[in-house]
Amino acid sequence: MPLMYKVNTLFMNGCLECHRDPAQFIRPRSEVFNIDYKYPPNQAELGPQLVKEYHVQSLTDCVTCHR
Repeated sequence: MPLMYKVNTLFMNGCLECHRDPAQFIRPRSEVFNIDYKYPPNQAELGPQLVKEYHVQSLTDCVTCHR
């Protein structure tokens, strides 16, 4: 059996960081499943454009995930 390890913690900090400011992590729909995706140098410009285009809302209400 291969050795397994956890790459990331499952703490909520990572989730909340993205939910509070999705523009810094959003990517084009065509790249959602690209595990080798590299954020472009203009992410600060591209992110807000994609958030607006995709109608992404900042969701930090606990009930969003914890029902």
